Amino acid sequence: MSKQHQAAAIDIVSRIQRVEAKLTTAERRVAEAVRADFEAATRLTIAELAAKAGVSQPTVTRFCRSVGCASFNEFKIGLATTMTVAAAYLRSDRVFSDDVGQLAQTIMMRAATTVRETLDQLDTKAVGAAIEAFAAARRIDIYGQGGGSAAMMEDAKLRLFRLGMPVSGYADSHQMRMSAATLQPGDAVFAISNSGHSKAVVEAIEIASTFGAATVVLTRPNTPLARAGGIVIPVTIAEDENILLPTPSRYAHLAVIDTIAAGVAIKLGGKAREALRRVRYTVASIGIAIPTPSTDPTPLMKTIKPHE
Repeated sequence: MSKQHQAAAIDIVSRIQRVEAKLTTAERRVAEAVRADFEAATRLTIAELAAKAGVSQPTVTRFCRSVGCASFNEFKIGLATTMTVAAAYLRSDRVFSDDVGQLAQTIMMRAATTVRETLDQLDTKAVGAAIEAFAAARRIDIYGQGGGSAAMMEDAKLRLFRLGMPVSGYADSHQMRMSAATLQPGDAVFAISNSGHSKAVVEAIEIASTFGAATVVLTRPNTPLARAGGIVIPVTIAEDENILLPTPSRYAHLAVIDTIAAGVAIKLGGKAREALRRVRYTVASIGIAIPTPSTDPTPLMKTIKPHE
């Protein structure tokens, strides 16, 4: 197979996100210009793209090489191929003329492409092992420190306790270590860290391992946390340099957490269904349940007064 054919098969959109952190400032401007309208970028000349990004033509060429293409023409072929296969996931039919609409498009399309990139790199064997460990666990403790990881910890706790599982979550470094010290064989821990370098989280996982608990970590590969975990779910998402925008890794971690929770629910079967039925009945009884086709609480909701 020729080099040109290999390059044409590259998922350009995912490759841009994967290497973005390593790009120069000028090359990132090219990436932003391409991301603003993937489809339009396939029709631009190198001079037009350079002008749109406010950089030189040689910078565009260097950008193309950074994403694995030998030339600008090869880059356009790869991008066109990517768009042909996945256009439905990378753009919306709606066209916005207002600033808020364009901002929403940037944020939501970024989220969509991040989830898609996460799916492309997902280690399904590791996710399957995590599902097995959690479904069989006597107790599950979840660790996440810092703004983003602590929020993911809370979300994972919510998703699992609704299934009737004994789940606790910890963001405090001392409590993580104390929690880990009380674990035993048959228990499981789930650590979430985008950086993989949180000392307290790493140490808590190491402590849990010494007491025989199953240790699942969702983090970047080749980090201290990845090396400490027994079941490692590696996710690498390039962060956006614009600090005003949401952290892309948040979408990736949410997608993985939802996949694990759904897998555990399926594994538990009737036990999970009964727990979820009780949850739905309870929230329906105070008038806040949202009807679904198969479990419509509307008749019950009509007989009660809404609560805050």
